Amino acid sequence: NLLINDNRFDEIHLINRRKIGLLSEKITEHIVDFELFDDFDLPPIDVLYIAFGTTLKTAGSKQNQWKIDVDIPTKVMKFAKGKGVENCVLISSLGVSKKSMFFYSRMKAQLDENAMHCGFNKLIIIKPSVLDGNRKEERFGEKFSIQIGNLLGKTGLIDAYRPVKANNVAATMIQSSIESTEKQTEIVSKDIPSWAKRYFSN
Repeated sequence: NLLINDNRFDEIHLINRRKIGLLSEKITEHIVDFELFDDFDLPPIDVLYIAFGTTLKTAGSKQNQWKIDVDIPTKVMKFAKGKGVENCVLISSLGVSKKSMFFYSRMKAQLDENAMHCGFNKLIIIKPSVLDGNRKEERFGEKFSIQIGNLLGKTGLIDAYRPVKANNVAATMIQSSIESTEKQTEIVSKDIPSWAKRYFSN
């Protein structure tokens, strides 16, 4: 929705497995089977925004979650790079590590590494804390984390882990793609509000 209303963007190409019903003259939807992801016509585009993932509950197994959170977005990034896309903004997660005891953290760390190996001229990896926003699926653990994070965030002790508004993450994706000039940039959760403020002040 931010891209639709942003006059700096003329076209939006969505790579989806099903139509999502957003009505705008800017939007072209490319419906693909991610299991059989293959070549299709994609016009020249300036930046790839990729925010792809699921929960272990929805995926049904760690193997399926890895396929959705790592294998598919890696395929999409390689495909886009092959089509001449030189700028990529990837949503990751705060505090990821390949040495983590947590599967989710190791999984996202691998995706970050894959993105770095794709060879984009500009790669921005955004690492939010728990996302605070409307979701189609209930995530009770996430809701609890948001409540606890907001309470502790008020103390100032763990400001870096304060829940972040999903709309601010989206604004940061756009603003960083326009403003950042580094080959690789990492934006952690505590810095997202300032990026979003710059976006909404335009």
